[in-house]
Amino acid sequence: MSELLTEYYGDIFHLRSNPWGVAVTLGLSAAKDGAEAHDVCTVRLSHETAKTLSMLMRKQLKQYERDTKTSIAVSSDVLNSLGLAAEDW
Repeated sequence: MSELLTEYYGDIFHLRSNPWGVAVTLGLSAAKDGAEAHDVCTVRLSHETAKTLSMLMRKQLKQYERDTKTSIAVSSDVLNSLGLAAEDW
């Protein structure tokens, strides 16, 4: 099939999980002062698919960092707010 798929961009996300699966909602942050962020799309996944996707994304991002000899920076404020540490990477 050569159907074009709709593409989405998000610079914020919400992650929810329950006994039946995982939902990831991508959103756009406010474009200007006084504006509100808004949701763009929600993707629902089984736990198995979500775990596999997270493993593949980590693998690809690490390969990108190796290939480009760069490090994708995530601020310590962001990491702390999510209960993460740089060592988790």
